[in-house]
Amino acid sequence: MMMAGKLRSNACARVVTLVAAAIIAMAVGTGTQAADAKRVLRSADVHTEDYPTVQAVIFMGQIVSKKTNGKLGIRVFDSGLLGDEGPLLDLVKAGKLDMTRISAQALDPASPQMRVLSLPYLFRDIQHLHKVLDGPIGKEILDSLRPQGLIGLAYFDAGVRNIYTAKKPIRTLDDMKDLAIRVQPTPLATYVFELLQARPVRLPFVQTGRALKTGIVEAGENNSPTYSSEEHFRSAPFYSLTHHSMSPDVLVISRQVWDKLSVAEQNLLRSAARESMTMMRDMWVQREERVEASLKLAGIKFNDIPPQELARFEAAVQPAYARFAADPVQQDLIRRIRAVQ
Repeated sequence: MMMAGKLRSNACARVVTLVAAAIIAMAVGTGTQAADAKRVLRSADVHTEDYPTVQAVIFMGQIVSKKTNGKLGIRVFDSGLLGDEGPLLDLVKAGKLDMTRISAQALDPASPQMRVLSLPYLFRDIQHLHKVLDGPIGKEILDSLRPQGLIGLAYFDAGVRNIYTAKKPIRTLDDMKDLAIRVQPTPLATYVFELLQARPVRLPFVQTGRALKTGIVEAGENNSPTYSSEEHFRSAPFYSLTHHSMSPDVLVISRQVWDKLSVAEQNLLRSAARESMTMMRDMWVQREERVEASLKLAGIKFNDIPPQELARFEAAVQPAYARFAADPVQQDLIRRIRAVQ
């Protein structure tokens, strides 16, 4: 039965990929003009159109179009139209999709260095995260994606990940015991929540809302804008501030596509990506403030966890460092990240 289920899952993934490829192919036809052909880079995101990461790539496209007099542009497929992060990444690696915004955790298999960014309780705060990502360490990690067929263009904020639950808030580490929680479908995410004594359920992001509604899971974990935009709060009204991860998002472009661009186009895309990153951060802060205020007005409970209890959470997940970041290169990277002031 397990083998049959796995085969069905693989078959579904192949169908999703084929459908996505067909939509992309159709988009090429509609986005191309005959005489002075406009080249359109196709990007995808699982989030809705008004989400900061989607708006950032749209803004980036506007910059590129303006500076090339409309000869190069970017079209964004939002709301998971082309599938979840895993299939999107496969399409980009294969050169069938030009770009995608993807979480650092979903990039885990592509780079041991990138995996470090998703380790729990690695960053002191968002300011520490920005100093790391905006400096030489951030560039080094982006460059590590090149051998996997990807070019890293920019980091986008993904906020602080916390846990939201259907039945009661998380107040202590003991409240995590046997909690059926949706986690990102990566070995690191699964292990972290096993260490917290929960029962992690690996599901694609786009299936999280339905899983909460139907009781397949009784909890999820994400930042507050995603919690709001996907309406997960309707099924899980208790939002507990565990602060367990500050893993960023990454904007990547296919290396196959990148190598066909001129140096001038490559430089323009990098410059526009940096501008979009600044815009995205401003938009993210505003959205967090607006979202959290509206959620509180709607009766959603934001639950603070005492520092001494958070220390128990942090201590519980330390074995993840030994299992997923034991390589000397990763250990050196962790040391350098923590040394950033």
